[in-house]
Amino acid sequence: MSGEVRGYGARPVIEAKKSKYLPVVNKLRLGLFPKAEIKIHMEKYGVDLSVCDPDDPSEYENFGDYLARAFREGERPVDGAPNSLICPCDGWLTAHFINNLCTIPVNGHMYSVDKLMGGEGDAKDFVGGLALIIRLDEADPHRFINIDDGVICDVRRLDAEKNQEGSMFFGPRTCTVMNTRRFHGVVQVEACGNPKGVEQLGQDDNNPAFRRGEVKGRFLCSTAGIILLFKKGMMFPDDEFMVNTRNCLETRVRMGEKLGVALSMMAF
Repeated sequence: MSGEVRGYGARPVIEAKKSKYLPVVNKLRLGLFPKAEIKIHMEKYGVDLSVCDPDDPSEYENFGDYLARAFREGERPVDGAPNSLICPCDGWLTAHFINNLCTIPVNGHMYSVDKLMGGEGDAKDFVGGLALIIRLDEADPHRFINIDDGVICDVRRLDAEKNQEGSMFFGPRTCTVMNTRRFHGVVQVEACGNPKGVEQLGQDDNNPAFRRGEVKGRFLCSTAGIILLFKKGMMFPDDEFMVNTRNCLETRVRMGEKLGVALSMMAF
């Protein structure tokens, strides 16, 4: 794309503006909107359906189905390195260390990891670890994959924090506590602008195991983001994400590509 700004590491970057983290509450984009809005949305945001399945806008049942569209087979290959951390979705990424107060800095504000996780008392385990924040763009397919092989330990569905309603991070969210092969204890938070806006796919209550690269879920409203929390010594991201974040830049990432490396692995 001509005119792109590229950061350290050569990926496209944009300035991390505070307004990008302040969504309004979204309506569920299901049967509430006519199919005609799909073409309007495509033109407004430059959506390329040629990489998606289906690639014909008339084949989507409703706007939510279009928003959470799937990629064509082979369009988002999963990085094959045995110790790599793969990206769960398309979006814009920032990377932060989790400090001794168990908070992360974003655009001049400090966010509590404990509140982010619903105050269940295990946030302190992530002090000294890393938080990767991926903000989905309007034009991005709103679905996400599993970052590793593992098992689900707990799923928390959290309402918006009353004193933090303006922030994506403390809006309605699903918090999945996982034990994974490459990264051990990991938390994935899926945040969006509607309490019913996250749909989990491919999960079986009788079988908590999941596989790397398989579809985990999708967002049914346009404002969405994923936060990954890693404990100290489990993972380190590629340098470009740390450098660009320090320069107040978000880095463009794609589903399935390498974001960092595992510092230890366990048999699974």
